[in-house]
Amino acid sequence: MGVRGRTRPRRSKIASGAVGSLARIWLSNPSSEVAQAAGSAMLRTARRNRVRIPDELRMRACRSCRKMLNSSNSRTRIRSGQVIVTCIICGRVHRYSGGD
Repeated sequence: MGVRGRTRPRRSKIASGAVGSLARIWLSNPSSEVAQAAGSAMLRTARRNRVRIPDELRMRACRSCRKMLNSSNSRTRIRSGQVIVTCIICGRVHRYSGGD
């Protein structure tokens, strides 16, 4: 195995730690500008290093405009057992099953 194969697990471990710390920054005050920048950096880091975002935060990210969604930039509705989240910035509609 070459050098590239050995460094991948180490990079993903570092990246998952970075995603966790950026998630804590975003959860501290989701509506602030610093927290929005941390959320965007979290999405970018996770995609670049192929690291999964924690499940509770995956629903709070808009995939098209790459912003973290909160009550000031999204609309959440529940209809027929589905959670429908609309990003007000770009207009994308995200539908999630209710877990029934």
